[in-house]
Amino acid sequence: MEMSRRGFVASLGIMAAGATASLAGCAPSAPSDKNEMANTSTGAGVAAAGVAAEPASWDAEADVVVIGAGGAGLAAAVAAGQEGASVIVLESAKMAGGNTVLSTGMMQCAATDEQAAIMGVTDDSVEKHIEYYMQASEGMADRDLVTLMCTEAPNALQFMRDRGVVYDFVLGNGPIPFVDPDVCRPRIHFCATPNEEGLMGGALHIDVLMKECESLGVEIIYDAPGEALVRNGSGVITGVVDASGKTYHGKKGVVIATCSYDRNEEMARMFSPHMARTMEENRQRTCLTNDGKGILMGMAAGAALAGMGGALGIGPLIGGTPTLPGTPEVGGIMVNKNGLRFVNETGHYGWVIEQTYAQEQGKAWGIFDQTVANQGPAAVASAISGLGEDWDAEVESGNVFRADTLEELASQTGINANNLKSTVAKWNEDMANGGKDTVFEGRTCGMTPISTPPYYALPCLDYNLGGIGGLRINTKGQVLDTCGEPIPHLYAAGQAAGGVMVTWYPGTGTGVLTTMVFGLTAGKNVAAESEV
Repeated sequence: MEMSRRGFVASLGIMAAGATASLAGCAPSAPSDKNEMANTSTGAGVAAAGVAAEPASWDAEADVVVIGAGGAGLAAAVAAGQEGASVIVLESAKMAGGNTVLSTGMMQCAATDEQAAIMGVTDDSVEKHIEYYMQASEGMADRDLVTLMCTEAPNALQFMRDRGVVYDFVLGNGPIPFVDPDVCRPRIHFCATPNEEGLMGGALHIDVLMKECESLGVEIIYDAPGEALVRNGSGVITGVVDASGKTYHGKKGVVIATCSYDRNEEMARMFSPHMARTMEENRQRTCLTNDGKGILMGMAAGAALAGMGGALGIGPLIGGTPTLPGTPEVGGIMVNKNGLRFVNETGHYGWVIEQTYAQEQGKAWGIFDQTVANQGPAAVASAISGLGEDWDAEVESGNVFRADTLEELASQTGINANNLKSTVAKWNEDMANGGKDTVFEGRTCGMTPISTPPYYALPCLDYNLGGIGGLRINTKGQVLDTCGEPIPHLYAAGQAAGGVMVTWYPGTGTGVLTTMVFGLTAGKNVAAESEV
């Protein structure tokens, strides 16, 4: 099945409903008979692990085969096409976009004209950007990959600018307690104005890539999930088998760009309990077809993994969410089941969510009073929380707790009552003595007492925006085996690859940036391979 770019634009509004929802278990399904997957006479036999032998003949071929038509896959296809390679992209859903089309399309970049013009920032540098990511990961990220990402970020941004995207909004991240403020700058670039077709954010980002693919003659095949890599007798990856058994020869190589395992509960239980919990409680905002098969195919071919164990999370944060434009600075604190504060509530949202998950049973509540509630649910919680505009309705439905006293509020929620009263008293004491938080000194906004009943408790539930970790790659985008050697002619990009992020999301604009930088890198380098 093929879809034109015009069809893509027309389908943006119904993408979630139209996306394929057939999610497999942990291992790619194997046929009961070696040839069961093949509905043609040339189909390859597929092993349960997701690697197939070469067929006698191929059903289709191109210089490069890309698995996945999200941001990373389309970027890889564009880069390969620009090098003169023919490209086939296999997409499991009914349209392109993946997680990227669901995103804001923001990208981080240092030392840009937009930073200077919009934010007055003229002292940023690529080196500071690199150091920010390394400190945020506590030194656990792959420095070579981080360096490539930050160094190539200006080129990724320029790629979009050259095709009409205007970044008219620049944002910063909230503070992280162990990251030097000197390496933090507003770097999140956002196109906040729709184009002539009414597209903005992730939809505009994907549309730009789709236009480029169309101009380069890239063939995108929908409803064609990759099922197995094809490997020849010399250990070289030479193609892909889709779920129908059709075989696609990538004469120069294959790029895995299938995103993460956002919808594969068994893989989440194996690699990321944090993500598994959001699945159990249906708190996901990801593409329905992100079943982790790309990562599993790479593993079956001998690939190593990197950066596993985390999740891209965002939640209904109390105290303000600095990375979300238009969110007011409000009051309130967060407490755990023991009634104690555990984080600067206005800090970096990824770090706040990481600390929330670390609490007993992963439970925390935002505590605030009627003064804050008067600003409305939209001021208190991020839009992704789904809260309505009527507090009474939210309380009646059990989404929010409300009581005339802190003791009663504690009884409703199971929070330790004595500690909750002491915690609120300490907060109010700080507010009365100059409005400075003496528990978490990095907090500077939402500095109002919690003293006007009734009192509210909002469960601080995290939402999964994607996985962290994937196939280990080098700076060429080559997938590495467990000995650190490249698997011949196999590449990966986006959230199917790991190493840049570790257990928590280091900031808005990182995910889309990885799709661009590593997609373009993989596409360019696979196109330079010799034919096999």
